[in-house]
Amino acid sequence: MPSSAAKKPEAAHRKFPVPYGLFIVLAVYALAVYGYIWTNYWNSPEYKAALGYAKALMILGVDDGRRCSEADLTTAFEATLEAARLMPDERQLVDHLESLRHRFEERKFKLKPELVKKVEMMSANTMRIEQERKAWLVVGSRDRGWAPDQLLRGPERVVLWSIPGGVLIIAFWAYTRFSGKALRDKEHEAELKKAEDEVEHLGDFRRGLGTSSSRPLPKVEDDADTLAVSPPVRARPPSKVGVPAVARRPVKKRPPDDD
Repeated sequence: MPSSAAKKPEAAHRKFPVPYGLFIVLAVYALAVYGYIWTNYWNSPEYKAALGYAKALMILGVDDGRRCSEADLTTAFEATLEAARLMPDERQLVDHLESLRHRFEERKFKLKPELVKKVEMMSANTMRIEQERKAWLVVGSRDRGWAPDQLLRGPERVVLWSIPGGVLIIAFWAYTRFSGKALRDKEHEAELKKAEDEVEHLGDFRRGLGTSSSRPLPKVEDDADTLAVSPPVRARPPSKVGVPAVARRPVKKRPPDDD
């Protein structure tokens, strides 16, 4: 009784088991998703070019740099130039650079000579790539999946598509955990049932022993013939070595009295 009372507080204060295995699997899955996004998007030249070009478009505004300052216009021009360097086969980047060169002339801003030289080299390289292409391969940037608004949403789509994978991992863990627990409970219940049957069988056996010991022993009747045939014989005392055995004196019969 004291042992069972001492175990109750321990069971009451038992903490919920922390699923470290589930956390490790989810961490590995998150690292895999992060590595995929970093390899295919953040570290790819297409994504870097789209990110720089999107920054340039944000600086230029809706009027394409007609009202921004000279410093902002130069920053947008350099960002577009870097995007064209990373994506030399994108004709729209070179065309936009030519448009920004005219924007400098319109607003009487001075463009650095080295930037003008780079734009001319970029334009010549893009023209050469277009001439080498076949007509049936010439498609738009959106058809190739490079459009900035299309490419920059790539990591977001990957994260959204990875959420069901995490849910499936948690569901599989819950299924294996609770199904295993149910199986263990079933086996434990079977063991308890077996132990109860053994205890009950042992109790029946002990009760049978107690009933048999309380019954009176059967009486054994003496055999009269056996007692008559074998009367008790008085033992003769042993004789000493060298001493002759003494004969027993006969008993004299008493004569009957005469009346």
